[in-house]
Amino acid sequence: MAQAQQGSVPAQERQQPARKKNMAARSRVWEFFTRFTDGDDGKAKAECKKCHLVLGAETKSGTSTLWAHVRICWGDEVADAARAPRSRPPPSAPVSRPRGGSPGRREPEGLHDKEVSGDLARMIALHGYDPSFVEDDYFRSFVRRLNPEFVVPERAAIEEMCDGIFDEARRDLLDRLKHAPGKVSLSVGIAKVMEEQVAYVAYHFIDDEWNLHRLVLDAIVNGYDRDWTDGPILGFDVSVSIYEDVLEAIGSHGIYERLFMVACATTDKDIHLALEQFEPVLAFDRKIYVDNVLHSIARCFSTRAAYTIQDVFRDMWNLNLNRQDRLQLLSELGLDYEWACGQHWCACYFSLEVLRKKGFANAVNTELVVKLLRKVWEQVYRGIQRISAPTFPTSNLCLEELLKLREILQAEIARFSGQDADIQDRYTYLREANSILDEAIQDSYLVWSVPLALDPRYKLRYVEFSFERAFGSEEAGKYVLEVTTKINNLYADYIKEYGTITAEDQSDGSNVMMDMDTTSANPWEQAWNNHRGSQDIMAAQVNSCYPETKTKLDRYLQDPLALETKDFDVLKWWKDHSSEYPMVARMARDALAMPTCSKLSSDQLAQVKSILRGYSKKPFGDTFLSSE
Repeated sequence: MAQAQQGSVPAQERQQPARKKNMAARSRVWEFFTRFTDGDDGKAKAECKKCHLVLGAETKSGTSTLWAHVRICWGDEVADAARAPRSRPPPSAPVSRPRGGSPGRREPEGLHDKEVSGDLARMIALHGYDPSFVEDDYFRSFVRRLNPEFVVPERAAIEEMCDGIFDEARRDLLDRLKHAPGKVSLSVGIAKVMEEQVAYVAYHFIDDEWNLHRLVLDAIVNGYDRDWTDGPILGFDVSVSIYEDVLEAIGSHGIYERLFMVACATTDKDIHLALEQFEPVLAFDRKIYVDNVLHSIARCFSTRAAYTIQDVFRDMWNLNLNRQDRLQLLSELGLDYEWACGQHWCACYFSLEVLRKKGFANAVNTELVVKLLRKVWEQVYRGIQRISAPTFPTSNLCLEELLKLREILQAEIARFSGQDADIQDRYTYLREANSILDEAIQDSYLVWSVPLALDPRYKLRYVEFSFERAFGSEEAGKYVLEVTTKINNLYADYIKEYGTITAEDQSDGSNVMMDMDTTSANPWEQAWNNHRGSQDIMAAQVNSCYPETKTKLDRYLQDPLALETKDFDVLKWWKDHSSEYPMVARMARDALAMPTCSKLSSDQLAQVKSILRGYSKKPFGDTFLSSE
């Protein structure tokens, strides 16, 4: 009891309780004492909350003296209960405050730990986050600072919640696919996800409310890199016959008769052969992805302009930018840093844009090449950005982006045609790139012309204008005839499948060709404006020639173009006008959902990760290829 003789220290002589990091109270004994630092000797003291006796609190040898006082002052029962796992509030209740942490901050009514934990589990199960982060000490400390009363669940508990959440989400996705009012397009490819080579199948469709869906429902790990017997313990399918499992996965969803278009982003010949047995309404193509075409054009220039790129590298090195400098510059230039991580040509393009802003040194000696690279790469970058947007249809933009790039290549070829032989040799990659692009356009223009014509801002008039500008009047006539025939045949097929054939719909649609004007020789913008400006005159001429034979397709194509606005929503337009052109709206619903990019979106990547993590309450044998 020697320490007890210290007595009470007057309040005015003691400092306020000091919560230094190295004095942080962890023992529950501090529920019975107020800790402070003596102003005279600077030593830690503890004042009993009941009898106000002041004891020494230098606890290098433990807290046994303090616990002994608790037993004397508070009683054995209270001391034993305090040392047991917490089962009741401490003797001195803490200051009351709204649930959620800091004073003055109110959480929504009814918010409980279970709901917060559910949100955390949904973030992991549906957005692709690694569940191990809930075990991270810094994450747990971060959460405690936000809300000391919330206890982060253990990883096992969170993942158990993820199982049910993922099952529920998958049932919802499968139900959406099953009840999709139109046809479905497929995107099949192989991607590296979580260090695994994964074959995936994405299902693209538009629902009855005209919402676009791009869902990955099937992901199969390539068995050439991992033993197929690993599957049951890991919770995902490992296959040595990828093409067979891909076919089985597609077949399990009952959409063989509803396929509109199949796109394949893999060089696996077996998968190609397997998919070729399908008979989609519009197309099956292994070279259809427009982002792949644009990337290949961009790579032509990064390969052939190696010396210029070396100069650019030296200039960038000399800028001596730190990470924040780089990110700030890219943000000001409207460039996405993540792109530079995935494509060499894109990193080169970003470097050129930064140097244009900060100043060239070495690369100034190759000014002509730099201007060419910037012009081509900018169009490619913006084009891929546009057609890879995840939240709205982009199939209606593909042909436009291909022809825009061709316009630039043609202009650059013409610009250098009068140069001496040495200069022309240096720009042979312009002609090579143009050749690659022309081949891609020839392979895909019939596919991409359909959704373009079903965009009410463009219709067939933009198709006509684009081909005339790109290939001349004579060639344009051939292209437009083929596109018109394709669209009319597609319309006839829909009439046969869905019925409702009227006298109007028995027309062969030949009058659509009257909408074509192949005499324009004006620049691109002026020519397109002329097409738009003359729409009412052309429509009146066609209506007077064929007043009684027009189908709904004819009427749609010949009606005035929709007004081009910054926030134009093609799906909303069709939702509002589907009753005017019901069968054309069916075509638009299917064509506008077609896949355009080989790269998985962030949402699709998250879906693949959740499949690979094996989230499900079902046994392994019931999860793979389950359509229930």
